Order: sequence, then structure tokens, then C-alpha cells
Amino acid sequence: MIFIFDWGHETRSVIGPLSKAEVSIEIPGDFIDLVKVKSWFRLFFIPTIPTSTRYYLADFEIRQRLEISKDDFEKFKPFAELNLKVVNNEISESEYDSQYAKLQKN
Repeated sequence: MIFIFDWGHETRSVIGPLSKAEVSIEIPGDFIDLVKVKSWFRLFFIPTIPTSTRYYLADFEIRQRLEISKDDFEKFKPFAELNLKVVNNEISESEYDSQYAKLQKN
């Protein structure tokens, strides 16, 4: 029986955009994306077992990324998800303002 496998295949999930006001780290532009990257072990070209997970603040326009900790990722994630809803016109400006105020209190 022949097994075809490899590792190092990566999948990238863009959680959403963040602004300078939401990020406590100096960023080059006005907005930056929150990104989660997983590396996989693949069996017969199917991602089977995740081997590592890394978290980044990424600016795809200038091709820069800054690795962050999982704690920072979890802190920024609600803001990025909320910002993505606004970008996709899923919520109104007033809904955004009220939800953003709730997130800042936490």
C-alpha cells in the first residue's frame, strides 16, 4: 500500500480589519487585517492534522505581517469581527457604535 503525505501546507483565515485605535501595536497604515494561519499534515492531499497555529497582524498591500500572541489575537478578534460586519454592510452604523462601545467596556 502506498501512502502519500506531506506537511507544512498552510491555510489562512482573515478574521477582519483593525484600525490603529484598536491595536496597541504600532502599524504602518490606517488599517491592518487580523489573520490566523494553520499548518497541516496532509494525507492523500487532504489536510488531516493541524501541526501549528500562528497569529498575525497583516498588511497585504505592503506585504508586511507581525506575529502576535494568542492572547493578543483573542483580545483583537471581537473588534475585527465587528469591523468585518460593517465592511460587509451586515449591520448599520448605529448598531456598530453600540456594539463597539460594549466591546471597549470589556
